[in-house]
Amino acid sequence: MRECLITGGASGLGEATATALVAKGALVSILDRDTEKGPEIAKTLGEKQCYFVEVDVMDHESIEKAIEDACKHYNRLEGCINCAGGAIPAKTVDNKGRPLKMDNFEWTVRLNLIHSVSMSAKCAARMAKNDSEEKGVIINVASVAAFDGQNGQVPYSAAKGGIVGMTLPMARDLGSKGVRVNTIAPGVFATPLTAGFESDEGKRVGDSLKAQQVWPNKRFGLPHEFAHLVTCIIENQFINGETIRLDGGVRMPKL
Repeated sequence: MRECLITGGASGLGEATATALVAKGALVSILDRDTEKGPEIAKTLGEKQCYFVEVDVMDHESIEKAIEDACKHYNRLEGCINCAGGAIPAKTVDNKGRPLKMDNFEWTVRLNLIHSVSMSAKCAARMAKNDSEEKGVIINVASVAAFDGQNGQVPYSAAKGGIVGMTLPMARDLGSKGVRVNTIAPGVFATPLTAGFESDEGKRVGDSLKAQQVWPNKRFGLPHEFAHLVTCIIENQFINGETIRLDGGVRMPKL
């Protein structure tokens, strides 16, 4: 695997994945909206092996332009890892009796699920033209929330559940074209988004979440552990149509 692109590659799990793939000798395009950190990471990893492309993953035209840019830079595309995502917590009916705002739901689904579908389909169309037996690998990122979402996670769980649900049919669609599709469903990882769980205010909740893990249960997952699984999936040709939980054995409790 040589030429890969990573959405959300300028922070957290995406950044760790870019680092791991470059260390393996891959040529990596970081697709992100962060025009400050993205180029810095590319420069740190080596501008011959890492290239930054600005993208708005909520916009299909922006996605197409970003893929075009990445493919022109490295002349080929073999890997797509979709790490961009996020959510705003929202209950079905909040404590004041108000129903879930649908713009929140739609935004979360568009950021997580629709972005992953759009990116995967557009990349697969290009990968299918490669002149190799295995033409490409797509890795989408779900969450344990797809299986045991907590209170206030209806939009996020629905979006991530959609990613899990599309994994096998997408793999079946693309099998005849030589493109594999898999999904990673992470638990709680130590990234900038979860830094609050290590603060004085959030430590109690953070420690409780860690204790729910079977083992290790005194720390969250580390970004390099996620990146390691990405490289394993890429390197092992027989992993296809699969969703892999990477969560220390956690089953998230009701809050």
